[in-house]
Amino acid sequence: MFDNYKIFAEKHPYANIILIMVFSSLIGISIEYIVNQDFIGGALYTAIALTVIELIRVKRNKKK
Repeated sequence: MFDNYKIFAEKHPYANIILIMVFSSLIGISIEYIVNQDFIGGALYTAIALTVIELIRVKRNKKK
């Protein structure tokens, strides 16, 4: 199973980053809601910024 994931990550690095961002955001939002019954919208901006940084990093590594 892990080998299949590694192959997917190598073939589709951009989709892999977006997939990780979506799942991690859902987990974080769920935990925040369960613990505090609150939703912090500002955290989404941080997640988007980190995703953009990671996409830029992958783009630069792909050129090499």
